[in-house]
This record gives sequence, C-alpha cells and structure tokens, in this order.
Amino acid sequence: MAALSIVHSILQHYVLPEVLGVDYLGGNGGFSGAQLWKLGTAEGNYCLRRWPLSHPNRERLEWMNLVLVHTAGMGCEFIPAPLETKSGQRFISAGGFFWEVTKWMEGVACFKDDPNEVRLTQVAESLAKFHLASAQVNLGFEKSRNLNTRYDAMVASASLIAEIGQCSEAGLPDYIYRLRALVMGLGVSHIKRITANLEPLRGVVFPVQPVVRDIWHDHLIFCGNELSGLVDFGAMQMDNVACDLSRALGSIVPEERSRWECAIEAYSQFRPLTHQEIDLIYVLDQPSAFLGALNWLKWILIEERAFESEANVKLRIMDLTSRLEASL
Repeated sequence: MAALSIVHSILQHYVLPEVLGVDYLGGNGGFSGAQLWKLGTAEGNYCLRRWPLSHPNRERLEWMNLVLVHTAGMGCEFIPAPLETKSGQRFISAGGFFWEVTKWMEGVACFKDDPNEVRLTQVAESLAKFHLASAQVNLGFEKSRNLNTRYDAMVASASLIAEIGQCSEAGLPDYIYRLRALVMGLGVSHIKRITANLEPLRGVVFPVQPVVRDIWHDHLIFCGNELSGLVDFGAMQMDNVACDLSRALGSIVPEERSRWECAIEAYSQFRPLTHQEIDLIYVLDQPSAFLGALNWLKWILIEERAFESEANVKLRIMDLTSRLEASL
C-alpha cells in the first residue's frame, strides 16, 4: 500500500472538491494488479487508481484515455473517464507508477443476484452505445486478433496440459483438484474440436475498433436495474465488437443461448451486426472457459502466484468448472 502522504501528493495535481476521506481498497477483488482508493468528498466520490508496473505503457495509457474521454463525452455516462490534472493531462507519473482519478461509479456488480431481462438489455444496449462512440476514435479492417490468439493458445495448450499433469496433487484444495481433473480429462480431443470450430473465421477481415475485451460480471456495475458503470479498461484493444459481446454474455448468462439471442437483438437495435460478427460472438466463447481454466492452473500450480483474495479466486475457478462441465 502506498503511504497516505503519497496519495495526498498525487491529489495535489487535481482540482477536486475537499477530500473528506480516503479508503484504501487494494485490488478491490480484481486480479489486474491495479491498486484503488475511494475518495470521499461533499460533492460525490472519486476513484484514485495506481496502475501496475507491468502495464500499460505511456503510449497505450494515452490511447485508452482518449477512448474513454471521447465515449464518456458522447453520452456514455457509465464510462469512468479520467479527469484532467491541473496541467491538462489525464494521468501522472509518480514513484514509478502511473496514477489517474475518475468519478466513482456508484452501484454494485450484482447481475447474478437478479439476472432479469432489463439488466441484460441494459448490458447489451450500453455496449452498443460504447462501441458506436469508440469507433469514432479508431476504425479499421483486419482479422480478429482475439480469435487468432485463442486459436494459437488452443494449439499450444497440449504441452501446457502435460506440464500441469506433472504437478503434484498433494495438498490441493478440492476446487482446484476438481478443475485440474476436468481439464486433464478433456485433453487433446477437446483441443481438436475447438480449433476446428475456430478455423473457418481465422482469415476473415472484420471491422475493428477499441473494445473493452476483459468485460465480465464484476466489471458491470448496477444501481437497481440500471447499468451505472462499466469499469476496468486495462485490457482494451483493437478488435471486433463481437469480443465484448462474447466475453460479457459468457460471464453473465453462460450456456443460456436464448438469452444470448435476446441480448444480440437488443444490441443490434443500436449497432447492427453482420452474420459473420454474430458467428464470431459464439465461436469466441467456445475456448474461453478452457483457456481460462488453463491460465488459472498455470498461475497456481506452475508459477505459484499469490492472490489478494483467495475467496475471489475460488469463485472464479468454480465458475470455470461449471462452464466446462456444461460443455461435456
């Protein structure tokens, strides 16, 4: 945790209402490595973020901020655009880290507490509005980077499965043991099936633009049934909008294809989708749980990483386990 004096020195670069309280939140349950502080003022709450050392670099952060500022200015009130400093910048560099301040997105990540149709429509429509605005910042035409990355990762996963299989089972929590056994059981036949499904779209050229990419349940903030915040843009990338729809729907309504269709229809009322983009939404979801499971097993069994919240790790792993079991 950064000393409170460092936090206050960062805040001197901004014109803010009087800060009445500073609450250190750590990673706030996330896994990106960012550190967060909630700033309480008489005129509302703000969020101070310290980006991790590993990412993003200055050029990438400037691009991300350009997208966020533009989309928020185009009516996407749910986007936490970084505030300007006194010198007109959107972030500062201090102590070897990049820091930024945004408005606090009031609400909670609670979609699964009440996964009703209004909330699902809110997610779809909000994504469409964000995509319409982000396309005004950058728009190009190329193959889907995420599709081809996932294809390559699936091809390479056989060797990772073998490495995971050599790790000791001694002392593993039941939920990790269960996921490991499931991945080992799926094995090469699962890899072949998924890569065969990805293959037809690998060479297709799609419209690409800034997409959130890592958009899942805990990044969707609600006040009642209203999507009040879309948070954490550290994975933002140029790709087709299908990446965001696939990732979001796979997280909040997995294996519920009729609800995927409803969400895609709601999205299409704002930003029409081609048949190939709709195909891409579904195809991108197929390797997600398997690759996600492999990543977690690699981090825990091979790299022996430590995480801030074991409870949150367990929830993520149990969710991946359920999704893989549903695919059997």
